[in-house]
Amino acid sequence: MLKSSLLEILRTFSKQELIKFEDFVRSPYNNKVKNVVNLFAEIKKYAPEFSDENLEKEKVWTRLFPGKKYNYGIMKNIIYVLTGLSEKFILLEEYSVNYLRCEIDLIEAAHSKNLPKFTSGKIDQLEKKINIEIDPNKYSSINQFLAVAYKFFDMKSSFIHEYNLKQDRQDFLSRSSDYLLFNFLVRSFKIIHNSSVNQAQVTRPVSSNFLEKFFLKLNEHSILEELFLNENKFQDKPGKIVYCFYLMYKALTSKGDKTEYVKFKTYLMENIDLFSAYELQNLNSCRNTCAIFLNSSDEEVAREALEWYKFLEQKNILLLKNGLIHNSIMLTVVNYSIKLKETQYAEEFLNRYKDKLPAESRDNTYNYCMAMIHFGKGEFGKSLECLSGISDVDMIQKYLIKKLYLRIYYEMNDYESFIYAFDTFAHFKKRNKITSEPRSQAFNDFVNSIRSLFKLRNKYDKYEAIKLRKAAGDQIWFLEKLDDLEKLNN
Repeated sequence: MLKSSLLEILRTFSKQELIKFEDFVRSPYNNKVKNVVNLFAEIKKYAPEFSDENLEKEKVWTRLFPGKKYNYGIMKNIIYVLTGLSEKFILLEEYSVNYLRCEIDLIEAAHSKNLPKFTSGKIDQLEKKINIEIDPNKYSSINQFLAVAYKFFDMKSSFIHEYNLKQDRQDFLSRSSDYLLFNFLVRSFKIIHNSSVNQAQVTRPVSSNFLEKFFLKLNEHSILEELFLNENKFQDKPGKIVYCFYLMYKALTSKGDKTEYVKFKTYLMENIDLFSAYELQNLNSCRNTCAIFLNSSDEEVAREALEWYKFLEQKNILLLKNGLIHNSIMLTVVNYSIKLKETQYAEEFLNRYKDKLPAESRDNTYNYCMAMIHFGKGEFGKSLECLSGISDVDMIQKYLIKKLYLRIYYEMNDYESFIYAFDTFAHFKKRNKITSEPRSQAFNDFVNSIRSLFKLRNKYDKYEAIKLRKAAGDQIWFLEKLDDLEKLNN
């Protein structure tokens, strides 16, 4: 059960949410199966990590049904029911936070039951909330906010017509069209970004999709530019958010124009308070893509990214809504800090936020980051010790771990361990074809480059060193090793 979806969900619950969830499970309206209540009573003893060996199915069974032979089917069904309740609970919790969506659904339900007076009253109440309290920052995704706002104003205009309300319908039609367009633009810019990233990762040529062609045509005639510059509606909060995504799109499609990139980054930093932590993660991914498309060096990309995360930390908006830090942020900050020789900052950052890492992957992430930090300090034995403490990681993490192993073996001048590590992983990769071909090729190129470094260390050849330097591009570590070999042989 340790790897079950149930425990994965429960690990995300705060102490208060676990208390509420127990009430939820015990409620006869939600659950009438006593064994499900008993199962949760056993599981909650091991909060918040839920990683104790006593949570194995057979051990839990002996405490639920003492003296009875283990029955896989019964145990599976009880876990299944409790998992379903946890899914329903997180959905209702999210639903209760998103009060506008809740109100809109209530209005539509009342309308379907033909309650015109009640519906009309609820519409008026919601309209006051919309005009006073609506704030895109309260939503994890800006598209949730835009969709809710569009739905309300569209619904209001329909009810004015249907119930013959004495209000001007045109204003609501206009506002619904604004939010519909805003939602379309933001979603489109996000999709175009994702498409650009995907195209950069595959080896075969990819033709532009219809959405990309559509926006290219708009750009050719400066239609979007004129729209954003001449419409006052892009000066309020939602409009500024849409405009920020537009600047991202411009930077993304400008073919490496640094001016467009700086415009996007500057505007984002100036309006940082408009965005939720979730959207900031999206926009940082977009910013990073735009920076890479500038054909910046590996060092410049690292410096840009590290500057961004330091800025988010300074603004106290580095953590996600649940108070945790995303694994990818931790790995990125530590990795880039080490590339830039800011090893002390990497260690301070890791220790500052290690307890904010997701519980289920905390130990692995911490050990890998410490392995990188020791590597950056030249403490290769300690780095190997940290790597040996990592277990049960996905394929992508295995690639990262193996690459670090190979670099350590080069630093230790241990060719035999290098070859053994490569061969074992090559066999693993053949048995587990769950990664992309470009990533697999990049790994092979990485291994071959280190093998070439070993050869140059044993017998230096200036011509081969020049070839390897060209193949290495701007990868900081390889360039440093080539510099070391060149100095040694001069």
